[in-house]
Parts: sequence; structure tokens; C-alpha cells
Amino acid sequence: AYADGQLIAHYKADGLIVASPTGSTAYNLSAGGPIVHPGVDAVVLTPIAPHTLTNRPVVLPASASLEIRRDGDARGEREGTYVTFDGQIGDTLGPGDRVAIHRARHALRLLKPTSGAYFQVLRKKLRWAER
Repeated sequence: AYADGQLIAHYKADGLIVASPTGSTAYNLSAGGPIVHPGVDAVVLTPIAPHTLTNRPVVLPASASLEIRRDGDARGEREGTYVTFDGQIGDTLGPGDRVAIHRARHALRLLKPTSGAYFQVLRKKLRWAER
């Protein structure tokens, strides 16, 4: 994985999640990634079941251009490497393939209900402070 052309790490994991603050709770959270407040202009890179304890989630500026590269064939790999976007149907990545991720030129305006504040919704959904 690279950010603005700089190597972040060579990940050995079951997968790699790239999440925005809006998508930081659910799949990213279940893989050990952080909850990121929607007001934070960031992107999160979270390894899924990393094969070493030192591979941890990384929070990067949303302006970073990310590139995920598939190295040559992994030893002992039984299945291929796949890429999916927001849980939709994906595609196979072959050795040397790359996925480029960058901020869109135009912002997406999201509407949110006025029925609850951000932390109130988190407390309710995650049952914070309940036994």
C-alpha cells in the first residue's frame, strides 16, 4: 500500500479495508479499525486479520492518493485476490495489478436526519456504557 507514492507497508493479511469517516463504523470497526467522526477529513486503511501484530490501522489525510498493489503470486495461495467496492460485486486482481484511490473532484452532499446527534446514535447502536 502506498500514500502519495510513499510505501506505507507490505501487508500480509486476509484483506485490506479503505474506509472514509462515513464508512468507518461497520466493517472497518469489526476489523479493529477506529471510529472516525464524520467531521474529520480522513481515510482509514485497516488490515483484516493481519498475519503479524505490528500491522495496525492507519489514519491518513483524505487528500492522500492511495495505491494498493498486488505483488507477485503469494506462496501457498489457494484462491485469488479480489477487490470489491462497498460490498458490491468485485473482480480478481492478478500479479502486478494496482488499485488507485483518490478523492473525487466534487463533494457529495449527504442529508442526515435531525433525530439524533452523532454520539447519541453511536451510544445507542453500540450500546456504550451498558452491561
